[in-house]
Amino acid sequence: MNEVKANYKVLALGVIVVASFLGYLWMVRQDFFGGLVLWAQENLLLYFAVLVLIKMIGIVWPPLPGGLLALGSVPVIGWTYAFAADAIGGIIGASVAYFLGKKYGRKILRKFFDETTVERVDKVKIAKNHELEAIFILRLFTGSISEAISYGAGVLKVKYRSFLLGTSVAYIFFIPVFYIMGNILRPDGSFDWRFTLLNGSAVLAMGFLFYKLRGRYFE
Repeated sequence: MNEVKANYKVLALGVIVVASFLGYLWMVRQDFFGGLVLWAQENLLLYFAVLVLIKMIGIVWPPLPGGLLALGSVPVIGWTYAFAADAIGGIIGASVAYFLGKKYGRKILRKFFDETTVERVDKVKIAKNHELEAIFILRLFTGSISEAISYGAGVLKVKYRSFLLGTSVAYIFFIPVFYIMGNILRPDGSFDWRFTLLNGSAVLAMGFLFYKLRGRYFE
């Protein structure tokens, strides 16, 4: 029964994401969107700071989709600024969640996540000499549980240095995602298919390699 509910949740999330993306593609091509772009560029520091804050809060309080807002800001302030805001806010938020998890333990996991996610975190056993790599793999390839990893790393007493480095390095792999989004939503309507496919293929290849080797990082 729980598995059926989980499948429905995944399906519903997929429908929402696709519908949101299509709606977003429509919105960025409307005349009023130009006004938002102009305002954001004139108030870049303020817009950037708000993105960082929302992303940070979205990590500490998972129901807030801070990452989607950063990705959606690519045509507004460019993919480089959008990625930087996502990474900075994500790393700060992850650090806050890590220390909250370390202080309050599993009870804070149960406050923000369902029992299935908490049980999955409980099953994670990270080898002491592979903490950095394990955090990196978990953040990239564990699906919905990746949202709980920041808290879970604190609960599991992972060294903060390893957690911080693993989290930071993982963000490098999201650069092509922001670049591809920027390519799709270019104001002039052009699209570099070859470079985009090259970026996407490289990420998939690296993802497959790390997925196959993930077992070495866990006890």
